[in-house]
Amino acid sequence: MDLFHFDWKTVPFRLIAFVIAFSLHEWAHAFVAWKLGDNTAKDEGRLTLNPIPHIDPFGLILILFGPFGWAKPVPINPLHFRGNKRLGIVYVSAAGPLINLVLSIISYVIFMFMGYYGLLTGMGEKAVFAIEHTMGYLVQINAALFMFNLLPIPPLDGYKIFRFLSPRRWDKVFYNFEIYGPWILLLLIFIPGIRTIIFEVPFMMVLMWVQGIAQSIVTLFI
Repeated sequence: MDLFHFDWKTVPFRLIAFVIAFSLHEWAHAFVAWKLGDNTAKDEGRLTLNPIPHIDPFGLILILFGPFGWAKPVPINPLHFRGNKRLGIVYVSAAGPLINLVLSIISYVIFMFMGYYGLLTGMGEKAVFAIEHTMGYLVQINAALFMFNLLPIPPLDGYKIFRFLSPRRWDKVFYNFEIYGPWILLLLIFIPGIRTIIFEVPFMMVLMWVQGIAQSIVTLFI
């Protein structure tokens, strides 16, 4: 199973994992914004676990055939936030990647319990293949989304976290950088050598981290 290479046999499992990962990611943004006093996402039907309002068709196609994709951005209005508006943006931005990290760990824990208790024993070969790959992609795609979204490049969540934790006097610099952010991101994705350093190596490190946390959790119960 390789997240960075396409295989027709894995498309259904990528799809299931993608839908779960992105639905929870966008819901988390909407939920935190709502808790902070902004009803914008709720009013537009985005405070839901239903994947349909969250899915961007083109972003969905890309995640099925490659290592990246996207969902529809959740609309927020920081002017409605209670308290510090800049910190509110940080909280909302961090919510998506953090829930992906949690989902990745939970998926790995479930997968380990399934193996320990032999829950797949006796199932048909196709059923075992489907379950193993679905769980594997849940771990990988959620770990990838956590890592990818925390990169400090616009329009990613990591950029918003970095920008709104920084002094206000830097805002003009950030504003000028935002114009070029998406193009920089595309270059990083499509240049193989840079992609390995920026994406693939950190992704493997996050996966190892997820596996270590999951194994520590499982040892508490078995």
